[in-house]
Amino acid sequence: MTQEIGMPAANKASRRKKMLFSSIVLVAFCICLESGARIIEIWLPTETIDYGQGFDHASRIFSADKNRSELFRTRPDKRRAFHDQTFLVPKPPGTLRIVTLGGSSINNLQVEWKKLKQQLQKPFASHFSSVEIINAGGRSYGSHRLVKVLQEMLAYEPDLVLVYSGHNEFEEVEQLHLSEQNRVELNRTLSRLSLFRLLRDRWTDRQVSRLAREHRERVLANANVNVARAWRYPFTAADVTKRMSAFRENLTRIIQLCQHRKVAVIIASVPSNLVKPYLPRKSRERFREVVQLYEAHEFEDGLRLARRILRETIGRHQSSDLENEIIRQLSKQYKVPLADVERDIIAQEPYGWTGATLFSDHCHFNQRGNEICRQTFEKMVSETLNKVLEESDNVN
Repeated sequence: MTQEIGMPAANKASRRKKMLFSSIVLVAFCICLESGARIIEIWLPTETIDYGQGFDHASRIFSADKNRSELFRTRPDKRRAFHDQTFLVPKPPGTLRIVTLGGSSINNLQVEWKKLKQQLQKPFASHFSSVEIINAGGRSYGSHRLVKVLQEMLAYEPDLVLVYSGHNEFEEVEQLHLSEQNRVELNRTLSRLSLFRLLRDRWTDRQVSRLAREHRERVLANANVNVARAWRYPFTAADVTKRMSAFRENLTRIIQLCQHRKVAVIIASVPSNLVKPYLPRKSRERFREVVQLYEAHEFEDGLRLARRILRETIGRHQSSDLENEIIRQLSKQYKVPLADVERDIIAQEPYGWTGATLFSDHCHFNQRGNEICRQTFEKMVSETLNKVLEESDNVN
């Protein structure tokens, strides 16, 4: 009887030992994997990822240096989207601080901003001992995230904000969809593990290679029209109206935030490549007629059709007349200076057809295009600063 009762207890103890041993082996195996991953990271450093992609409320671009609290620098997880920059907080006396706000087009103007800085130093030397330009252009950032960026940048005491935005209003919706906001904190926690970071980077490399291969195939399939990749977010015709309404609201919010803080703001028109736009498949066939008109030198009819197709395209990857109409309307409504980049680019393009000589792709300028963009801003910055300083002198 005692033996019968004792057998189940012995079996239970044996099972516990097996489970304990299995757990120890599993933990030891995981420790070995993590240790191996950390060793691999010495030779193959992993990327620092911004999991919130600028959509979460806690997202900030700059933070104080650990060794020097008054020195602010671009956070490591933001350096894929923004330039690595430093500046002092609070702003040193006598400093003219300009913030440039936008997407990758603003990001790409870093060299031009250095030229602008040099051009402004001499004429305003009597008012400012130094000129500083902070490039807050984030790759793929649209107006929704730019409102959040501006809210942070206003804390750094800018004297002037330059805004150039309009290409990423549909792109940003997909960015939000892909950022998986409900998993941000989980991903941040897992990213503390080297093994997770290594596996994540290898998977990302494969996805990037696949997308690059698909893009090359699209380009080779049709040299005249840049056929866009398919959106993962299913856009509809109603989304065009929704996105333009959101763009108007966000740009209005940007203007109002600046005016509320008594910070001068300049907004800019945003031209697009109408020779070779980046079109979804449904718009590709329509654009073939534009190509034929362009090749036949029927520029006026071709340009009119190109503009109509772009503004009607669902899920476009670049600005259209709709965005620029909103920009011009808000400039008049809020009496905000307009840097008319679109006008100046059109004036320099053959037959006024944007994209013929001054673009490197569907929305980004080449070097000469960037120079024209900077020159347009430079003129408006000088006019605006002179007006602000004159008003200040009158008040004093």
